[in-house]
Amino acid sequence: MLTIGEFSASTRLTVKTLRMYHEEGIIVPERTDGDNGYRYYGEESWRRAQAVKLLRDVGFSHRELKEILSECTDDEDLGAYLKKRLEAVRQELARMGDVQDRLTFYLETGKETEMKLDREIKDKLIARTTVCSIRYTGRYDGIGQYFATLFKKAGRYTAGPAMAFYHNADYHEDDADIEAAVVVRKEVDLNGIVCRTIPETRVISLLHYGPYDTIGDSYRQLFDAISSRGLKSLLPTRELYLKGPGMIFPRDPKKFVTEIQIPVG
Repeated sequence: MLTIGEFSASTRLTVKTLRMYHEEGIIVPERTDGDNGYRYYGEESWRRAQAVKLLRDVGFSHRELKEILSECTDDEDLGAYLKKRLEAVRQELARMGDVQDRLTFYLETGKETEMKLDREIKDKLIARTTVCSIRYTGRYDGIGQYFATLFKKAGRYTAGPAMAFYHNADYHEDDADIEAAVVVRKEVDLNGIVCRTIPETRVISLLHYGPYDTIGDSYRQLFDAISSRGLKSLLPTRELYLKGPGMIFPRDPKKFVTEIQIPVG
């Protein structure tokens, strides 16, 4: 079972949204502690959340989402409904080509997505590391401009891929606490950039292959592994962008490789 914070990070739904969904019966946690009200989410909630996210991501309103979920009793019903809706989406949202591509991906590559879940989860020690970073509050997709600044000012000192530290335990849409960073050979004095040394850290890690908008499932696997091993996840979580969008030429998101590292204790 995942706590509401872990479930938020895995599903990319905010805690506020999850609480609202619980009250409205859209995503009901498997267990609620009678003493403190803490919510705990399991496999059925995860499947429900994926359906909710898919419907939200393709532009359905909150009212429509509730209506669709009330009509669907299993995954096959949902898939059939999405297929019927695909043509309507093409007509109604002709200018939203990205939505069309995502629907096609969900309906045609589900089998491939399941195969990608079979990844080796590693328990390892990350050596003492020096980084230069810029910490900000904002959106996840706004991190690119901070990487550009980091590479412009610290490029000659870099000794590893771009990475990010996420200081929130749950998912935030517009006010996430994010630290863009690059590994450097030594601490340097750069205007507007913080350089620091991170001590040796034990992490549970997993390589995620593919677009960033599918990374939630990899987080879910890591949280499950941490729980099954009797460990506690710590902050900040880390993402190393081994293969990202590319500095000059754009890279196909399907070719992205991201290492997720969750510190544990």
